[in-house]
Amino acid sequence: MLDMKRIAIISLAFCVIAVGPASAQQYFDFNAQVLVPNTVGGNLTLYGVINNNGQVDTPLPLDFANFEYTIVVTNLNLLATGFTQQYAGGTVVIYEDAATPGDYTAPATFSDGVALLSGSLVSLGRTMFTSSMGSVSGSVDWSGGSRIDEIAPADRLGWSFLSGISTRSTVTQPGYDENWDGKTEPQVPIVPTDESSWGEVKSQY
Repeated sequence: MLDMKRIAIISLAFCVIAVGPASAQQYFDFNAQVLVPNTVGGNLTLYGVINNNGQVDTPLPLDFANFEYTIVVTNLNLLATGFTQQYAGGTVVIYEDAATPGDYTAPATFSDGVALLSGSLVSLGRTMFTSSMGSVSGSVDWSGGSRIDEIAPADRLGWSFLSGISTRSTVTQPGYDENWDGKTEPQVPIVPTDESSWGEVKSQY
């Protein structure tokens, strides 16, 4: 059976999605629970856990051994319905927390840490292929957070926000509408903004 990330990739087959060598890939891999609005004007909300855990490079170095990393989307406004729902205006934040694990019965536990990155979901499309399966494609611009300065200004814009959707009860928590298994990734791999010393440069040759 295809997993949800593969479904999302198939649905966007003519886009360039993680086609480079594995060593060049960088993204925040997340698994999340989502509340979906019923009518135009309502807001979509997402609470998730980032779970790369050393399997794929993250755009910023993260310490999974000592911290939990969560992603929260709020106030993502539904603009239009149809085969693909259109959203915009949401806030997305990535948090680091060493104290309280995220608990889907207590959503505040996903946002009680340090905000590493914050920004806006400039646009997002949500498409359902069946009653229980779909995909998401959106764009993120980062603008704040305690580690925003580690990303060069030109690299903060236009990050992909991609996900598969499932409404199956085996993966969707009680009280939520959908499970999103996805990622957000920069257009190109992020490099440190600090300048290398001459000695560091020479050591590469």
